[in-house]
Amino acid sequence: MLKGAEIVLKCMRAEGVDLVFGYPGGAIMPLYDALAGSGVRHLLTRHEQGAVFAAEGYARVTGKVGVAMATSGPGATNLVTGIADAKMDSVPLVCITGQVRTAMIGSDAFQETDVFGVTLSLTKWSRLVRTIEEIPDVIAEGFHWARSGRPGPVVIDLPTDILKAKKEFSGPVKFAPYARPAEVHADGAFSDTIVALLQRSSRPVALVGAGAKLSGTVPELRQLLAHLNIPTFATVHGLGAVPPESPYYLGMVGMHGTRAANSALHETDLLLVFGARLDDRVTGDPTRFAPHARIVHFEIDPAQLDRVRACEVPVIGDLADTIPPFHAELRRHSLPDWSAWRAIACSEDRAEPGPRGLAQPTMHFLDELFSRLPEDSVVIADVGQHQMWAAQRYRSCAPRGFITSGGLGAMGFALPAAVGVQLAKPDTCVLCISGDGGFQMNIQELATVHRLGLPTKMVIIDNKYLGMVRQWQQLFYERNYAETDLSDNPDFVEIAKAYKIRGRRLNEASMAEFPLGAETGDLLEDFLRSPEPELLVFDCHPEANVYPMVPAGAALSEMVFEDE
Repeated sequence: MLKGAEIVLKCMRAEGVDLVFGYPGGAIMPLYDALAGSGVRHLLTRHEQGAVFAAEGYARVTGKVGVAMATSGPGATNLVTGIADAKMDSVPLVCITGQVRTAMIGSDAFQETDVFGVTLSLTKWSRLVRTIEEIPDVIAEGFHWARSGRPGPVVIDLPTDILKAKKEFSGPVKFAPYARPAEVHADGAFSDTIVALLQRSSRPVALVGAGAKLSGTVPELRQLLAHLNIPTFATVHGLGAVPPESPYYLGMVGMHGTRAANSALHETDLLLVFGARLDDRVTGDPTRFAPHARIVHFEIDPAQLDRVRACEVPVIGDLADTIPPFHAELRRHSLPDWSAWRAIACSEDRAEPGPRGLAQPTMHFLDELFSRLPEDSVVIADVGQHQMWAAQRYRSCAPRGFITSGGLGAMGFALPAAVGVQLAKPDTCVLCISGDGGFQMNIQELATVHRLGLPTKMVIIDNKYLGMVRQWQQLFYERNYAETDLSDNPDFVEIAKAYKIRGRRLNEASMAEFPLGAETGDLLEDFLRSPEPELLVFDCHPEANVYPMVPAGAALSEMVFEDE
């Protein structure tokens, strides 16, 4: 006879789970009581949101399902932001929540919340477990949906009496989904159509999104792109999928994308999309997105097709199943000479200007920092101006080397996510970049970093504002900086010391020398090479802005630059 909690853990182990992140409480306590000897390691964070973001970081860098646990009521509701984040960014995540006793459900019992109802629109699948007999099937099905197709979050709500109940346990089960017609058009017909479009195209381009990483087909995609040799760019989640030194790569596209990428996307007559949702931060004004182009959309989730505008050829299925047959068919045909188009798209007059203006020292700082990172490093960016500066300056070809909250844009993501990444990659240099606003949203996780002795490197770009909001207020609200002033920030170096973490500070004057002065260069080297956790605060000019910028409602061709 096993308790329900023991059955849950055995079923989780059968799904390959060996690490979970969480915060205990009354309703979930039986599950915590069963952890000892279960083979599942629990990582205590200092807030449930820290737990779910850490589980996301673990999942994003490994491709495995991340698991977060919380109690009922406020514990469960504190997971909601991370669940929404995982839904938007296609992160495989299972959240296990405690619930009040089954007899008390619906009675407004202490810490009762309908977490099933609260998260219904944010999950791929969710279940309130009603009997102990259901547990093996629910765990198996939940993990299946979290990792299958387009990955996403799952919530499993477990009443505390079911966790305490006992029954004979015959072992974990495997979930067998209902058979459905194949969605992948792998019969060659779709390949013939795309080849014909390519042969008629004079200005083709390729856009790479997160799907390339999620599908595990980065090597195959790189071979295809090298064969096509057409101007190529990436979403923020696609960074690292295309080697930045590739002669046809134009960088990041979208609201803060490069001049070359946005211009080429606006002018193209054939757009090949590989695993990208085409959200508004990528498209600008959807009515003027790629206005001259036919669109071929390789996408695993049919719901993402035709969201912005109709695509001529939807290729539905995992990129692992669609790219190989397309490339095989492509090899059988000759392609036009697009060298003149490549020359225009990659021309020097479309190249990004070097760092300049008020943001120049910050971008110089990031360039120097990134140039010293080991090749297999992972950069985790929070949300705000620093996020876009980091994305613009990032030059690694590691497919899972740049991680950020994209679709939801959740401030406070980076520090706990870095904890999950570092635990998944203990020997890897993990660099967490935050703003002074976002860092304070989950600053308590410094305790987790210290307690575990994680060698995580943390950078705060401190401009004493909610920088991205302030930038919009400056440009579009006549400098009415309403409630974005953070000039009363604490001394982050002293806070780090309070958590027994070494903290240091650099300012713009430190970056004025070019090449970099020995003292500053040595500090950056020491910061990155230290085996201990380190915090480095960089004082940024309060009114430094991120450029280029596509204003809301504008087309990608209507970028604003600093000199404008």
